[in-house]
Amino acid sequence: MKLTQKQRLKICIVGQFLLLISAIIPTILLANKDSTYYRFGPSTDLIIISIKIDSWTRYCILLLYILIFRICKVFITELTFNIYNPNQKKIKGFTRTELQVLANIMFMLNAIRYAITLQLAIIQIDIAVISGIFDELASIPTIYILLKDKEFIIDDIKKQELYNPILETDEI
Repeated sequence: MKLTQKQRLKICIVGQFLLLISAIIPTILLANKDSTYYRFGPSTDLIIISIKIDSWTRYCILLLYILIFRICKVFITELTFNIYNPNQKKIKGFTRTELQVLANIMFMLNAIRYAITLQLAIIQIDIAVISGIFDELASIPTIYILLKDKEFIIDDIKKQELYNPILETDEI
């Protein structure tokens, strides 16, 4: 049986959900309750990139920084400079060397950004979760923009049902 793209996508979503649950449950059950990772909000022990986050003002500024950082990341990686597109065989506007150098600069900057955001993700659970939520919120307009120019082809049967919900039959 050959699966459609929609079926494969649904299977991937279910698989991703099961993988997430299989990671969360042992983490919660085996967690060290004295760990600073399971705290919420500012504390005297919360230090990020040598900055003490010990007040709600500093914590909110940190969250605003993370939000801006995540929005920029999503827009830059998805909309601005997508070097790898296996379907595009002809490249316009760049020489091979220019594209190689610019792509390597982008990958290096992404690696540095990743190192910084990794520290944010592993320092405290609330910051990690909020960062993930910010990523997903930033992806909503990005996906909309990417899909806006696409043409969606509906197969003939679905199109007939969509535009003519009452199909005529020989039986009356």
